[in-house]
Amino acid sequence: MSMYQVILAVQEPQYLEPLLHYVHASEYGSRLRVVGFTRQEPFLEYMDGDHRPDLVVGDKELLEPWLRKGEPACGWRRLDAGEDSSTGIAKYQPLPELIGAMLQACQKGGHRSRAALARGAGAVTIGFVSAAGGSGKTTAAVNMARQLGGLGFSVFYLNLETMNSSAVFPRRNRRETDAQGLPNLLYEMKAAAETKSLEAVSMEGYAVSHPSLKCDWFEPVNNRNEIVQLRKPDVLSLIDMISHCGSYDVVIVDTDSEMNERTAAVLEGCVHLVWIMLDDLIHMFKSKELFMELQRGGSEEFAALSGKSRFIANRFVGEFANALPELIRGIDGVLPYIPSWKQCHNEELLLSSPIFQRDILKLCEELLGEELQGSRVKAHG
Repeated sequence: MSMYQVILAVQEPQYLEPLLHYVHASEYGSRLRVVGFTRQEPFLEYMDGDHRPDLVVGDKELLEPWLRKGEPACGWRRLDAGEDSSTGIAKYQPLPELIGAMLQACQKGGHRSRAALARGAGAVTIGFVSAAGGSGKTTAAVNMARQLGGLGFSVFYLNLETMNSSAVFPRRNRRETDAQGLPNLLYEMKAAAETKSLEAVSMEGYAVSHPSLKCDWFEPVNNRNEIVQLRKPDVLSLIDMISHCGSYDVVIVDTDSEMNERTAAVLEGCVHLVWIMLDDLIHMFKSKELFMELQRGGSEEFAALSGKSRFIANRFVGEFANALPELIRGIDGVLPYIPSWKQCHNEELLLSSPIFQRDILKLCEELLGEELQGSRVKAHG
C-alpha cells in the first residue's frame, strides 16, 4: 500500500497541531506523511526545493503565491469553508473525514493499480445485481467500495437505481449545488456525442468525494425521470467514461433489481457481476425466471454473462433451505446475517460490522486477485 506525502499550509497553528497529532496517532499514520507550514516563506522555500509531494493542501492565501509560479508538479486542493469539490476540500469537518478526503485526493492524483497500468486498461468494473428487491445489494456494494477505498484503491460508486437507496448514506456538509452532478454530466455527454467530441468530456466538477464510503460518487438525483429516461447506450457510455477517465482503479455499479435498460447495460458493460441472492422461496423463483429470460436472449450471450457472474448468498445462517435454480451453477460465497441490522436506525452501523467486512474482503480478493494481494503485502511489509 502506498505511503503518500501531503504538504499542509494553513495560517492557524491551532488548526495544524491537532491535525498532525491525529494523523500520527490514528490508522492514517501508516498511509500519510503530513508536513505542515503556517507561514508563507518556509512553505515556498520547501516547494522550491527537490521535494515532490503527492498533494498540497492549504489556505488560499498561502497557495496562490505558489500557484502563480507556474503549473504545479503535483496535485493540490484548496481548503475552504464550503464542501469539497474538484479543487477544494472543506476546511471544517470531522478529522476522519478531512483526512479521508486528503487520502482520496492523493489516490486520484495518479495512483492506478499496477496490473491495470501494465495492460493499458481502464478501471475494473463490478456490477451488483439481484433478481429481487430487498436482498441487501446496495449494502454489499457500498461496503465493498469502503473496503477497497480503505485498502488504498481509488473507487467510484455509481448508483443507477430508480429509487437510489444509497441516499441513506448521505455526505456531511453537503451543498445543494452538488446535487445535480450526474444529470449535468449526462447533458454534456449527449451534446458532445452530437458533435462527435465525447472524448473531450471530463468528470471534473460532477463527481464528489464521499469520505465515509471512501470513494467518489454522484449525489443522489432528485428527479427520478433523469434516471428512468436513461437508455442502454447512455449507461454503457457513462460506465466507459468513468472507467477510462484515469482516476479510478475500481468502478462499482449498483442498479435496479429488475430488467430494464440500465440493468441490461450493467450486465453487458461490467467485467464482473455480483449477484446478491437470498435463501427464500420467492427470491429463488424470481432468480429462476430471470435467468430463463436471459438464456432466451441467446446462448453465446448467456454463456458470457454466466462466465463473469458470481453468486453470493446474503444473510446466510449456515445451511440452505431452498434449491438453487438449475441455470445457476452454484453459490460462490456467502455474506452473514447480521441481527443488529434488523432494527438499524443509524446508517453507520451498516458499514461497521467486522464479520460482514471479513466476507466482503473475501469477495474482493476473488474479484481483484493479484492486484488486491499486492496491496495487502505492501500494507504489511
